[in-house]
Amino acid sequence: MSDGDVRQYKGLPSLIAFAIRSGVRPDELLHAVGLNPASIGDPDAGIPHQAKLRLWDEASRLAGDPDFGLHLAEWVCLCPEEHFDVLAFAVRSCATLGDHYRRMERYVRLIHEGTFLSLDVEGDVARLAHGLIDVAVAPRHPVECMLALAVLQGRRAVGDDFSPREVRFAHPAPAQTHEQERLFRSPVHYSCPRSELVLNGSDLDRSQHRAEPRLQAVLERQLEDLMAKLPEDRSFPGRVKCHMTDHLLDGEPAVSAVAAKMRMSSRTLQRRLSDEGTSFAKLLADLRREMAMRYLQDPKRTINEVAFLIGFAEVPAFHRAFKRWTGITPAEYKRSMRRS
Repeated sequence: MSDGDVRQYKGLPSLIAFAIRSGVRPDELLHAVGLNPASIGDPDAGIPHQAKLRLWDEASRLAGDPDFGLHLAEWVCLCPEEHFDVLAFAVRSCATLGDHYRRMERYVRLIHEGTFLSLDVEGDVARLAHGLIDVAVAPRHPVECMLALAVLQGRRAVGDDFSPREVRFAHPAPAQTHEQERLFRSPVHYSCPRSELVLNGSDLDRSQHRAEPRLQAVLERQLEDLMAKLPEDRSFPGRVKCHMTDHLLDGEPAVSAVAAKMRMSSRTLQRRLSDEGTSFAKLLADLRREMAMRYLQDPKRTINEVAFLIGFAEVPAFHRAFKRWTGITPAEYKRSMRRS
């Protein structure tokens, strides 16, 4: 099927569009997972979570492509900008690769509600982990696609010399692994505790070629609006963040206080969050960032007031944190909101 034929399916999940481009009949693919072909192209027709997962394996089978996820990632990165969405433009506009990955971490729910990305930095090593919230070992194709996208978009953003130190997958090795080695240009390991890219920490500070901080701030407001329309997050991390909110006015929430509210020990809470691919500190940073950006959009709120509302005792500490989160200062963000 030609690129022109595929364009009529603009707006479909990339998985389905790429399967069609690979010669798969859409009705056959959708029937294979129990979906009604009449819903194809309907933006209001949601696809159930389990059906989405089955789509990957069925698309790979029908396309005769054992590395469907990797090849989908390559196709997405070669798509013309007319296929880009708000998130794609927002991450491309970030100042650094680290900001790029942090935006993906924050907004990955817009791609798939049941998935997570987690960026952890320790010394000169960074780890970008990916998985599904309710699945111990996620299906191979969506995980390989997401981590391949992270690498390919990184190369596009900072230079073709960018590659991870190594790649680790929780799923077993496929029959052939040459495509993984070709794409990642790094040692690839399988049957690991979790799926992740192991990166040089210094790569996160590399400047992106097409950084546009002002545009990024405007796009981020649109992303926050899209996030607000998603169903309430009832996951374990989501419930932890709700309890954190109750403590913010008293300063930085303590693990012990939140754990007590949830009727569990601090150790159990931290272990559960680790199993979900996140941490208490990361959730707190996410919550503060989300609340800060929402409050700063209100022209009546001062920066000092926002700092207090999200638990910062000192405004300079809030200033530093906000710039680390977004690449711009709170004052610059307020000005960009007024202009937009």
